[in-house]
Amino acid sequence: MIYALGYAACKFYEAKQNPLTLKATLIDVQAESEKYLEAAISQEKIMDQILVHVVLAGNPDKSWEDILPELQAANLSPASIEAIAAHIKSPPSLERLLEQINSDFAVPLLAQCEKIANLDGVITPEESNVIEAINQKLNHYLVTIQ
Repeated sequence: MIYALGYAACKFYEAKQNPLTLKATLIDVQAESEKYLEAAISQEKIMDQILVHVVLAGNPDKSWEDILPELQAANLSPASIEAIAAHIKSPPSLERLLEQINSDFAVPLLAQCEKIANLDGVITPEESNVIEAINQKLNHYLVTIQ
């Protein structure tokens, strides 16, 4: 949501630079912002499914009832916790999910995964593998931009 708000704010201030086209530009900005918000919501769902992989990697022998309090302590949104619960038994392929992540969301995804991995103070090799896969995706975006 913060990204969508920031996107809309940037477009708004760009539009204010040319007052003659402000009204038309604001209409366009509103439409673009709505599309961006829809995309952001979609990306958030993908991010939550990727978090499942980190949760499973760090808690291979724990039940959902044991994992849930840790996730709640990490201040995840109720929607994120519900999404993780829905996919915990059969998560989609990590590779397929990473293919769907937009570059705008790769950095926050990486931060969230590292936060989840560090909840117990230990990053397992499995958690490290998931984080490394995200890092590789992020590096791919950076190489593409250059």
